[in-house]
Amino acid sequence: MPDFITKSEKKIKQALDLLAVNRRPITVKIEGEQTLFDSMIVKADHGDPVSKAGSAGRVFIQWLSPSKGNNLIQSASGFQVRFSLGKYSLAFTSYYVTKSVESPYLGHIITYPEVLVIADRRRHDRHEVGSKAAPLFAKANVSIRASRSQEKVYDLRVFDVSENGVGILVDEGLFDWLKRIGIGDKLEGVELSAPWTVVRVDGIVRHKSRMHKGKYSGYHLLGIELDEKLEHYA
Repeated sequence: MPDFITKSEKKIKQALDLLAVNRRPITVKIEGEQTLFDSMIVKADHGDPVSKAGSAGRVFIQWLSPSKGNNLIQSASGFQVRFSLGKYSLAFTSYYVTKSVESPYLGHIITYPEVLVIADRRRHDRHEVGSKAAPLFAKANVSIRASRSQEKVYDLRVFDVSENGVGILVDEGLFDWLKRIGIGDKLEGVELSAPWTVVRVDGIVRHKSRMHKGKYSGYHLLGIELDEKLEHYA
């Protein structure tokens, strides 16, 4: 089962446009085939979301390499398009539409993705900033009620993540705020942000500890045990 999924139209559009503009390589995995085929997205038609009837988008890709893939893809029941952006591996499932004879977009037209999968991110291990297995999430927005009628949102950095919890960095400027948070306090609606998704989680504060070594020496680490595991988000 995939670890993270985003259905955000904005994020899907951003990813496809980045691939097309920067001519980033993609890999096509055709069902039932051992061979992986190389290509590039050269154009993304995002459709017409304003239209009442809706206009489905399309994706234009170059001819596949090795070339035998150009015949296989036309009769495939489905295939997966894989690519990397930064340190993240992403993928989407697509289906064949037709050949593209529109210059300069010669190649194939395939269906527009409904979801993007952020692949190969297992959460049962702890992923820490600065390590080879860096956390998927980079930022955390924590909302704390400042008064009966006002909430204040704090934009903090994520230090580490596991499937059961998250560690958030608190710098010297927020130490007074940290003192008002007690062990066992419930934090609701914490927003964890990654490049292709934002998830809202609830959890219990389990520890507050000062860091004495490394890049973040002097910071405090706010450890939150999550109510639900970080495994799959639609």
